[in-house]
Amino acid sequence: MATDDILAEAADLAGANNHTVFLVGGFLRDLYMDKPGRDIDLAVSGNALDFAQKITGLLNGTFVPLDLINKVARVVFSRQNEKWQIDIAALKGGNIEEDLAARDFTINSLAVELPLYLKLSAKGGDMSGLPARKRWHGAIIDPFDGLTDLESKVVRATGNYVFEADPLRILRAIRLAGQLQFAIKPETITLMEKDRWLLDEIAGERLWEEMLGILSLTESYPWLALMDAIGVMAEIFPFIEKMRATGQNNYHTDNVWVHSLKTYQVIEEMYREMGTDGILTTDHGEELRQHLHGHLEGQLLAGRRRFQLLKLASLFHDAGKVDAQTVKEDGRIAFPGHYSAGLKYVNKITGRLKLSKTEELYLKNLVENHMYPLFLFINQPVGATAVHRFFNKLDKEVVDVLLLSLADVTATHSAGGRAQDLVRYRSFIGDLFYKYYFQPEQYVRMPALVNGTDLMEAFGLPPSRQVGSLLEKIAEAQVRGEITTREEALDLAARLLAQMKY
Repeated sequence: MATDDILAEAADLAGANNHTVFLVGGFLRDLYMDKPGRDIDLAVSGNALDFAQKITGLLNGTFVPLDLINKVARVVFSRQNEKWQIDIAALKGGNIEEDLAARDFTINSLAVELPLYLKLSAKGGDMSGLPARKRWHGAIIDPFDGLTDLESKVVRATGNYVFEADPLRILRAIRLAGQLQFAIKPETITLMEKDRWLLDEIAGERLWEEMLGILSLTESYPWLALMDAIGVMAEIFPFIEKMRATGQNNYHTDNVWVHSLKTYQVIEEMYREMGTDGILTTDHGEELRQHLHGHLEGQLLAGRRRFQLLKLASLFHDAGKVDAQTVKEDGRIAFPGHYSAGLKYVNKITGRLKLSKTEELYLKNLVENHMYPLFLFINQPVGATAVHRFFNKLDKEVVDVLLLSLADVTATHSAGGRAQDLVRYRSFIGDLFYKYYFQPEQYVRMPALVNGTDLMEAFGLPPSRQVGSLLEKIAEAQVRGEITTREEALDLAARLLAQMKY
């Protein structure tokens, strides 16, 4: 077993250098649950950084200092074509019991001395064939009864000051419970609610990393609802309270924030059910499902899946309504331009979480254009040119905007009981997906009749926006079937240029 081979090398190195080494934390927790991973956690007596550097050389890895003050480092390496990492930390306090007392949750406050683990592993042979309790009975150091909590499938804080020591643990509790499909003990939830105000002290980058873990859960909505119920969401994004206070009337029955939460929930449901009966079912249902899943699982940038960012966008797509609300003479409420007003709140989000420029532009694109598909639906019939313009404007975010719009309308109509309108809108969105994926040569990427160089050479034009505008008009005429050859494209360009002169 590769894990035991790696750990044996670590134990030999520790023995040769008079270190006491313990398996601890999440790795031991997962190992106990018969779900061994490739991220190993070790607590080391003595000079932990020196030990980490030596094991880096032994494993031909890369040394990554994480916290030089508290003597924490990471060793990243490859074994059997797989990526591994070992997090190595100096023992906190004078012994392993004091170290475990400083940890966050009981199920992470477990330890076993590395040589003892290897002895039990060798004695047990194939350890995966033995129940964990029988295999390690009496070997695990468990001062907070974390093994019982593992068996009971609950997350429990090790003490009353866990979140004061590091408020980020509030989000970590949510992420951990979601990943393990555990419950959080009520008394721990009470502590999370009490200490939520301390989240203001946490750097945006750290918040975003934990948020990404929550957003990566297949079914994160219940956990997001819990975060909202105990005030964590509004603590991170204070403008949520304005969204909660903004009613909508008309065909909306929920305030802006409740509607946004429902939109988030629908996005996750759509992802799980995509391609099945009633959800974007077409003649190419399975092929479409593969396209959509592949797109959403794709990386917007390293470590950031599109689906994670899409869920964040769904949560705040209507934030601009808090500023755009107007009351008409007949008493109806309207939100003109709320999609543009929402960009202000994207700035607040990206500023708080320290998002990258790529993430910021993605969120702004979705928030600003989430009404575009609905506008097309309302103004039917939609011609080929309008479809092309939509695809051309949104480019790679076409899929994301269509899904967000469908989730938005679904959340609205489901709450308002307008099922028949929802069926029609699903069919409309399904048709746009069909055109995008299965008729790209007609609506997305038609064979270019001319390019920018052709136009500049033919008409003596410099590189400019005018050239781009001409190309777009030529493409639209091509979509409408008005031109089909290079000569016709150049003739159209000549006529357009002549009109511009007058």
